[in-house]
Amino acid sequence: MMPGKQPKKRRRLAWAALLLLMAAGIFTALVSSRFHFSNQAFPRLARLQGNHQTRFVPDGSDPVLIGHRGAGLASTKKKGLVVGNTCNAIQAAVDAGVDWIEIDIRRSADGQLVVFHDETIDLKTSGAGAVSELDLGQLQSVDVLADPVEKILSLEEAFAKFHSPDRKWVLDIKAIGLKDQVLAWVNENLSTGQVILFGTWEVLQEYRGCGYSLGYTAIWKNPGNRLRVLFWPSQIIRRCESLGCDYLVLPVIFCNQSLVDEAAARRIEVWVYGTDDQRDLLHLAGRGIGGFITDHPLQASRLFAGRGDEPRVPAKRNPTDRGGKALRGGKESRGQTK
Repeated sequence: MMPGKQPKKRRRLAWAALLLLMAAGIFTALVSSRFHFSNQAFPRLARLQGNHQTRFVPDGSDPVLIGHRGAGLASTKKKGLVVGNTCNAIQAAVDAGVDWIEIDIRRSADGQLVVFHDETIDLKTSGAGAVSELDLGQLQSVDVLADPVEKILSLEEAFAKFHSPDRKWVLDIKAIGLKDQVLAWVNENLSTGQVILFGTWEVLQEYRGCGYSLGYTAIWKNPGNRLRVLFWPSQIIRRCESLGCDYLVLPVIFCNQSLVDEAAARRIEVWVYGTDDQRDLLHLAGRGIGGFITDHPLQASRLFAGRGDEPRVPAKRNPTDRGGKALRGGKESRGQTK
């Protein structure tokens, strides 16, 4: 090597290392500012962010509680796997006095709306196959591997068993192409104040302007959502607005304060899923989160009730309230009450 070239090469390597270090620092700072680390999943990072501190001050306006798939039940097949959408799960939400009960909706091969989360039944039942390729009889011939074991419910069965005049439902629509059937069923059975339709961006395209409240679910598994929250969080709000949604449904890791504040400024209520840690619930309630979609509704109910072991009693609310709370700025519910 000629004299003088080696020092130049070292300088280039030093500059490259410095730039790489600066880029890593900027990326780390960006991740820390844009992603909210929960006590449930990331206790050490949560402590570094101060997320272990209680920020909620009881003032009579508790957050809305939504039973996630009714309530999470332990799987008998895979440790740590949460199973819901069963009779026992929905009954647990009813007993806890939640404001809303969330269930997942798919369609069987013979055109029946069924209450099931996954695209296939492989992981959570004793059977196998895609929900859309099995008829209702086949779906109900297998065991849902919750504890205790149950059967897959049709939407009609769930409604017949658990609906009451004051019960409110969140229907999380898990597939494209169900619009006409879902809306026909909702029009027949529920008023606008009794139902919210959840879905991803792709699913809710069909339901824009349908007359019912919508909740845009920005799921963590979508790489595009991670990039949006990291580099351009306002795009999440814009997508929510373009769908005409009243609710922005976020995994807890997306709950950075600027995104929550921007949603509030645009009169969009933020509901959160993905944690049942009491420190997370109290902290986030103090940061303007309007509702929690919880796998443990009785635990959350007791937390906000402040009455020891007694679950809270949901407040008597106007059915046109958004999420059970007074509408901000006098905004009215869309659609006609049945």
